[in-house]
Amino acid sequence: MSNPFKIGFALAALIIVFVVWRGFVETKGNHLEPTGKIGKIRAEKVDDNEMIAVIDFSLQNDADVEMVVRGVEADMTASDGSTLAGSVIAVADLDNFFRNYPNIGEKFNPPLKARDTLAGHKATDRMVGIRFDVSEDAWTKRRGISLRIEDRTGPVIELRK
Repeated sequence: MSNPFKIGFALAALIIVFVVWRGFVETKGNHLEPTGKIGKIRAEKVDDNEMIAVIDFSLQNDADVEMVVRGVEADMTASDGSTLAGSVIAVADLDNFFRNYPNIGEKFNPPLKARDTLAGHKATDRMVGIRFDVSEDAWTKRRGISLRIEDRTGPVIELRK
C-alpha cells in the first residue's frame, strides 16, 4: 500500500468517527431520563387494614423533549422484605381525603396524574395519594416506599425512600 492511500484512509476514518460522535452529542437532549426524589411521606389510617399515604416528591426533566405521564405505581417494602403494591387514588378522591382527614395536613403540591406533562429543562414538585392494604403497625415497620412514574414513550423513573 502506498503512503497517500494510508493517509487518505486514516483521514476518512477520522471524519467518519467525528460525524458519528457529533450525531450522538447533538441528539443527547432527545433522550428522556428524568430524575427526582421523594420528599415527605404522610400517612393516615382509614381502617384497621388500610392506610392512605400522601407522597410529596420532585421531578426534574433535563431533556429537550417533554415528559408525558402514562402511569404511576407505588410499592411498599414490608419489614419481612415482601413487596406490597399500592393503589393510586384518583384526584377527586384525594381532594375528599384531605377534606375528611385534616390531620394529614394541607396539600403542598398539585397531584400528579396520567397525561400530565413536564416540559424539557423544567422541574416540578408534585404529590400522589396511594392506598395500601396494611395495618398501621405494618406501615410503621415498613422498610421503604418505591414510586414509579412511566412516560408515554417508555422511560420509567423510580423514586425510593
